[in-house]
Amino acid sequence: MGQYWALISIDKREATGHLGKLGEFFWVPDDSLVSCLTTPVIPSSYKTAAIASFGGKSQKLKKNYPTSILLSLPHELLLLIAEELSEDYLDLICFSLTCMDAWELTGKCRYESLSQKIKSKSWAGSRIILLGDYAGALPKGLLTDAEKKELRLDGYADHELGSLLYAHRAFRMPSFKILNDFYFDEIARDNYLFRELQYFAHREPFSQWIMLPGDFKPTRTSSSKDLWMVRNLTKQEYAIPTRPQSLTQIVYSLIGCSDDPSVSMQGERCSVLIDGPWAGDRIDITLVSMHRQEHAPEEESNWKDITISVKELLEALAAEDDDYSVGDFKF
Repeated sequence: MGQYWALISIDKREATGHLGKLGEFFWVPDDSLVSCLTTPVIPSSYKTAAIASFGGKSQKLKKNYPTSILLSLPHELLLLIAEELSEDYLDLICFSLTCMDAWELTGKCRYESLSQKIKSKSWAGSRIILLGDYAGALPKGLLTDAEKKELRLDGYADHELGSLLYAHRAFRMPSFKILNDFYFDEIARDNYLFRELQYFAHREPFSQWIMLPGDFKPTRTSSSKDLWMVRNLTKQEYAIPTRPQSLTQIVYSLIGCSDDPSVSMQGERCSVLIDGPWAGDRIDITLVSMHRQEHAPEEESNWKDITISVKELLEALAAEDDDYSVGDFKF
């Protein structure tokens, strides 16, 4: 019959439930999966220096509305108020809507707050595993003793933990839908969030980072030379495809875990998919340019590029797999 698979975020306590047999979804580009692993980014080019250029407009508004207490405050104080409210996104929006000065001045602060809210729903940087329901032992050290006790798995043998984790009730369904074009249902239902996404999605420099729900996928980059990368934050490894459509396959090929070789795919190489070297590690997706900004040259030397080995594996799998139409796979 073949085993079924589920994506699980250990840290978020979320799991997708049955995705189907591996061969049924492995070659399907999944924008929602890519999006939930993409770290929200605040472009470094966006600076608070915009305050200086806003001064003339602000003075004019104060003359028109002399009784407004907020408009009588210096811009620096308005920004301090906004920063104090940034942890509660709705409070920040309410403050920003009190007057035009506040709205114009809080653009960066609102974007940072919005990014954090999206990130709180994201799987980026959490421990991710693609688990088969025939799984036996989990990757060594995946669950700490405290987590085993919390999940009431501390009394079971190691070879039982995989199947138990697969069906564990503590892992709820995520706020996004894997293998579905609709991403972040909650954001789409929240008018404040959706309007903010619309506001930033059509303004530089944010437009290159934000796609609205239903089109939330990293198909655009900050320059024609920039590329997306899948990173393993635990092992400090990464792979860089030439096409963003291949990000899904990179993730799937590296995080699988099961004791059973049934993957519903043909080919000699597909057996490696049940023993993914990244299974249970902390994973995210970001731009190569952002990765280089985050890490100094001496830190970058600690990272290992595994692009060639991943490319060879995926191209071999595509060439051998005749059961499902993969088309002309390009890494």
